[in-house]
Amino acid sequence: MTRLIEDSGDGYVLSGLTVNKYGDRSNAVGKRFGRLKKELGFGKQYVFHSIRKTVVTILENAGVPENVVADIVGHEKTTMTYGLYSGGLSLAVKHEALDKLTY
Repeated sequence: MTRLIEDSGDGYVLSGLTVNKYGDRSNAVGKRFGRLKKELGFGKQYVFHSIRKTVVTILENAGVPENVVADIVGHEKTTMTYGLYSGGLSLAVKHEALDKLTY
């Protein structure tokens, strides 16, 4: 992660991705994953959400609070307090959680 961030030219972990008409980068991330998966010889059973499922499972087992995991993977906050009034988690909190990812 550190190398990806340091090498990024645009401030994102995955740099050089285009946005769609809504300003969303997720389509480009999915397409890049598909190309990389094919280049590496992975089959169709491996989909982009396999990464999300793995990350969520690892973070849950590492004891990371669900609201932190939800924020990292882009899920909406489920409570009025966080969903309506919170400005979001700090990068330091997310970084601390992501440091618990081990493969």
